[in-house]
Amino acid sequence: MLMFLLLASFACTKRGKENMELRINMPEVTINYDPQKMEDMFSMMIALQLFRGLMRYDAAGGIRLDLAAQWEKSKDNLKYTFKLKDMTFSNGKPITSRHVQMTFARMFFLGSSIAADIDYIAGAKEFRATQDLSKLGVRPISEKEIEFTLSHPSALFLKHVAVADCSILPLDDFKANLDLTEAGAYSGPYKIKSLKVKNEYHLEKWRSDALDSDNPPKEVIFFRSSIDGVELARRKLTDSLDAQPVSKADTEMLGKSGWISSPTELTGETFVILNPKYIPSELRRYLYLKTNPKELVATLNEPRFKTAFGLVPIGLSGDLDESDVADLYREKTEYKGKKISFKIDYDPESEVNVKIAEWLRKIWSSDKVEVILNGLSKSEKLDRMFSKKAEATIGRKGVDYPDGFSVLTYFKGQYASNYFHVEDKEIDKAIGDSLQMTDSVKQIQAYKDIQKLILRHYTNIPLFFGSQASGLWSEKVKRVPSHPMGAHTMPLEVIEMRTQ
Repeated sequence: MLMFLLLASFACTKRGKENMELRINMPEVTINYDPQKMEDMFSMMIALQLFRGLMRYDAAGGIRLDLAAQWEKSKDNLKYTFKLKDMTFSNGKPITSRHVQMTFARMFFLGSSIAADIDYIAGAKEFRATQDLSKLGVRPISEKEIEFTLSHPSALFLKHVAVADCSILPLDDFKANLDLTEAGAYSGPYKIKSLKVKNEYHLEKWRSDALDSDNPPKEVIFFRSSIDGVELARRKLTDSLDAQPVSKADTEMLGKSGWISSPTELTGETFVILNPKYIPSELRRYLYLKTNPKELVATLNEPRFKTAFGLVPIGLSGDLDESDVADLYREKTEYKGKKISFKIDYDPESEVNVKIAEWLRKIWSSDKVEVILNGLSKSEKLDRMFSKKAEATIGRKGVDYPDGFSVLTYFKGQYASNYFHVEDKEIDKAIGDSLQMTDSVKQIQAYKDIQKLILRHYTNIPLFFGSQASGLWSEKVKRVPSHPMGAHTMPLEVIEMRTQ
C-alpha cells in the first residue's frame, strides 16, 4: 500500500511538472535571439523572454517600468535619467549603468534595425563613425543611474526604449560577443536551460516578475518542426498555435480537447512585395492599380480582415483611409510593356494565402502578364523574402510598438530589415523629420505623406489588416491575456497555467 502511494505521488508530481512546461512550435526558420540581430517574430518571441529593458510593454501594449525603478526628463525634453532597480543577470552579476551604456553603444556599432529608430540620441552618427564612447549621449552617472541626451525632443523615446531590441545585455564592451548558450547571462525572467536537443531552445524561469500570473510557465521549450502545427497539437507535442492559421473544423476539434483562444495579431498587415529586380516599374504600377483590396476582403469574406489602404494599422497614428489614396487609383491601369512572367511566393498550407494567390493571378494575368504560383514552406518563403530573392511574395508583418512610426522605419534605406525594396533619400528625410515633430496633428499628417511616397514606388501593395492567426493555446493553459500586437510581443510569464 505504501509503495502504491509513493508511485502515485511520483506520477502526480511528474504530471504536475509536465503541466507547467509550455511547448511552442516554430517553422524551420533561422533563429537568432540576439535582441540586436533578430529579424523575425519567432526569434523576437524567444529574445523577449530572455532579455528585458529599462521599460517594457505589457500584453495590451501599455508602457511600464521594467529594469528601471524610475525615470525623469529635463524641462527641455532633451535629457532622460533612469534609476535602475537592484537586479541581477541570471548569473548573479548586478545590472549596472555600464551595461546599459554598452547595450546602446552596440546597437549603433552593429547598425541594428533599432538604431534607425533611435538615431536621435545625441552623438549617434559621430559614435558610429569613430566608436568613441565620449561622443555618444548615453552616460553613466553612477552605478545605478544612466543619462540619455537627445539631439532633439522625441515623443517616441520611451516607446523605443520599451521594445525588445533595447533589452539590456551583459556586456562590459560593446564589441564583445554575446554568449547565448546555457552559460550566458540573461536579464529577463527566463534563461537558457539547455540547447542539447537539435532544433530545441529549452528555457527555465529563474526569477519572479512584476507581471507574473498566479501560475506562470516554469519551463518553455521552443522547437522548430516541419510538421503541420495542428498535427503536432493532435499528438500533444505543442501547446500553442497562436500565430498559425487554423481552419474552423480544426478549431472546433481542438476546442473539444480543452484548447482556448485569445485575441492576437490584430495589428498585423498582409501585403504583396514586388521586387524591382524582376518586375519593372511600369508593370509594378499596373499591378498596384489592378489590385483593389476591398474586393479581396469581400472575396475572403472573413470578418476579422479590414481593408488596408496604407501601411500603418487601423487605429494607430497616421493610418490611411480610402480617400487618402484616391489620387493613386485615378491613374490609368494599362500595361504596354513587353510580355513578362514572374513567380509569386505563397504558403500552400495557409487557406488564406492560397485564396490570395489565386485571386491575384486571376486579376493580374493577361496576354502580356503571366503569373506563376510558387508554393513554398513558411521557412522557405521567409528566407526568400528576407534575402530579397523573391520576385513577388505574399507577406505579413505586425508592429513592434503601438505607433505608426514603428512601421515606417522599416522603409528607411541602408538598414538590413528593409526588405520592401525602398531606397529613397526623400523618404529617409521625411521619416527623420517626423521624429522631431511634437505637434501630433502635424506628425499624423507626416505619417500619411510618408506612406504615399512609399506606395508610389509600387513595391508594396497593402491588402488587409487583421489576424489570420488562431490565438489557440492548449488545455494546459488556463488564461492568456489579449495580445493584439502578437505573441512575439507577449511576455510569457503573464500566461496562467492550469494545475493538476
